[in-house]
Amino acid sequence: MDGHPAPGRAEHRAFAGPPARDPQRSRRPAIGLWLIAAGALASPFVDGYLTQTQPRFVVFHGPAWLLLGYVAGRHFILAPRPHAWNPLGLTGLVFFVGSVAFWMIPRTVDAAVLSWWVDELLHVNLVAAGFLLGWSVPAMPFVLKAASGIYAASMTFALGALYTHYSGLLCGTFTLLQQRQTGHRLYVLSSLIVVAVFAGGLRGLARQKSLSGNS
Repeated sequence: MDGHPAPGRAEHRAFAGPPARDPQRSRRPAIGLWLIAAGALASPFVDGYLTQTQPRFVVFHGPAWLLLGYVAGRHFILAPRPHAWNPLGLTGLVFFVGSVAFWMIPRTVDAAVLSWWVDELLHVNLVAAGFLLGWSVPAMPFVLKAASGIYAASMTFALGALYTHYSGLLCGTFTLLQQRQTGHRLYVLSSLIVVAVFAGGLRGLARQKSLSGNS
C-alpha cells in the first residue's frame, strides 16, 4: 500500500532472533570429556599408579572419583531435581558421608587394593556418592552447605592426625612411612577444604546480597 515490500520469511526470522539451543547438544562435548576422564581413571595404568602407595590412594584416588560424580550431578542433569525423597539435599548428603566413611575403614582400603572387583565397586560407589551430592547441593540451604564443608575439613584433619601420630599400622597393604605421609597430605587437603568453604561462603553471601538488592 505504501510502496514498501512486505517483509519476507528471512526478515521475520531475523526479527525472531536466533533459534533456541538444544541443551542436550550443547552438553555433548562436556559429556565426552567426562567419559574420557572416567576411562582414563579406570585404566589399569592410572588406577595401578594411584593405588600403589597410600598417599595416592587416600588423597587422589578416592577424591578423583568423587569429583567425577560431583561434576556429573551438578551439570549433566536435564530433568528437574525431585525433592520429595531428598528434602534439603539431606538424603544425598547422608549417602555421600556414609560412602566416604566406609571407604576410609582400613580393612576396606586393604580389600580395594588387593581385589580388582572391590576396587571397581569403590569406583561405582564413589561416583554415585559424588553424583548424589552434586545433585543435592542446589537444594541445600546456605547454612547446611557451610556446616557440611566445616565437617568435611574437620574430619579430614582428624584422619590426618590419626595417620600421622598412630604408632601402629592401620592398613596392612602399606608401610608405616606411607601412613605418616598420608597424614601430612590430609592436613594439606583439610586446609584446601577450608579455603574452598570460605570462598563458597563469600560467593553465597554475595549472591544473597545481590538478590536482596534487586528485590
